[in-house]
Amino acid sequence: MPNTRMRTPSLRVLCGTLGAALLAGAVASGPVRAQTVQASDRKATETGTIGRGAAPGGKVTREQIIERAKAWVAQQVPYSTNGLTSPYSWWSDEATGGYYRQDCSGFVSMAWQLPYSRSTHTLRAVSNKIALSELKPGDILNSDRHVLIFGGWTDRAGREFTYYQQSSRSRPANRGEGDLDNATLSNHPTGSYEARRYQHVVDTPAKPSDASPLRATPPPSPQPAPKPEPLPPTPSPERAAPRPAAKPAAVPAHSAPSRPAARRTVPLGALATHNQRLYALAEDRSAVYERSGGVWRRIGGPAGRLYAGGAGVFATNPKDGRIFKYGGRPGSWTWIGSSGAEFAIAGNTLYGLTPRRDAVMRWTGSGSRWTAVGGPARHLYGGGAGLFATNPDDGRLFKFLGRAGAWKQIGGVGTTFAVDGRTVYGISPDGSAVYRWTGYGSTWVRVGGPAVRLYAGQAGVFATNPKSGDLYRFDGSADSWTKTGGPGATFTAGADGELYGLSPDGRAVLRWTGRGSAWTPVGAPKGV
Repeated sequence: MPNTRMRTPSLRVLCGTLGAALLAGAVASGPVRAQTVQASDRKATETGTIGRGAAPGGKVTREQIIERAKAWVAQQVPYSTNGLTSPYSWWSDEATGGYYRQDCSGFVSMAWQLPYSRSTHTLRAVSNKIALSELKPGDILNSDRHVLIFGGWTDRAGREFTYYQQSSRSRPANRGEGDLDNATLSNHPTGSYEARRYQHVVDTPAKPSDASPLRATPPPSPQPAPKPEPLPPTPSPERAAPRPAAKPAAVPAHSAPSRPAARRTVPLGALATHNQRLYALAEDRSAVYERSGGVWRRIGGPAGRLYAGGAGVFATNPKDGRIFKYGGRPGSWTWIGSSGAEFAIAGNTLYGLTPRRDAVMRWTGSGSRWTAVGGPARHLYGGGAGLFATNPDDGRLFKFLGRAGAWKQIGGVGTTFAVDGRTVYGISPDGSAVYRWTGYGSTWVRVGGPAVRLYAGQAGVFATNPKSGDLYRFDGSADSWTKTGGPGATFTAGADGELYGLSPDGRAVLRWTGRGSAWTPVGAPKGV
């Protein structure tokens, strides 16, 4: 397949002119300085405040680690391997007095306040291996070829999280989103990583949440947007479409035993709604459940991912990623396409990204036929307002205009987005604010403060508090949010107007009543 990746402006242009409001706060420091600047002039921090007098190699809090990582992300510190041979490529740090390489392990060494830059191999000497489920902000995911800083869970049950890294020459220090169930993490096999914890890390005491977690902060100053560059269409749709399997087979389905000896609540990992029905995926991916008429029943499984919306209910095979459509009764699943990196439902249509994320595909709704509608993309976001995709190189947001190859840039980088029936919302790169697209050009308005996760549907737009995990509903005007509920493993807001939440332990499902923070238990599936 010909290379159809988007052309990307130079690093200096990206840092100086990325114009949507989503990016204004992240690029306030201006363009990254040229590589020829001497090491003594380079500062990852302008003061020692985020080091708070800590001695290199001494104790460091999780809060400090994340703040130090964010400092490099905010200043767009470029990646460089020159530090392996020349100290003049290193960045100095006033907080510790140290110098750090501008690569992945140098980034971790800086955030951990180590006396010097270690490698992915020698980081093991100052850290202890932990279970993936024990990861906390400031820990690392380390492999022989790459290392990144764990930023925190966005969906613990779904094993989704944020992270910080220095990854390649094409991108400066950045914040990303990962999923432990994906085949790759930052372009490396997910299975090659191990979770590790710095030996001198200190857990930061919990702080009381603010009265209004999505609090008001001074809005960033908008900057002019760059010339739009649409997602290019894939020249050969037939070659890019999901390949048919030799022997299509539905997602394996098994009815629950008619006479279970002992029944227990099944821990869940994902929720979705469609046509007044609730669907859930077991935390261990072993089964898919449906709740209809107040009764839970198993309708299939195992499955890797679960999607629901106007186009129907879909699930992917956990082994090969093939996607299947639910036929309305237990065990009724029809194969409709080969593996995809991810899928999204916009309106009544299902879209997908090819495994290599080099093309956006649209399911025709018939058999396993797909057509290419766009070129490379990093992520897809769908809802009543349409389909949106992010540029794989710089994260800019594009809107699909309905025909192959027709895409319009509407915004800059955001950590995540959510689509309701009218527009799209996004969280700024540093997580400090929520923005709403006005529907005109690349103009966004700030509507709230810090948030981690967004959910949107007929019931409204919701965001989770980064400190307490509480859920808040957007009331329609800037900085006006109402607390809707406490922390949950995940939530889903569907087109049917209902909002559901999963308890932190994944064993209880609740439905929002639509009033204040009142929720009604709806039970959970039972297993053997």
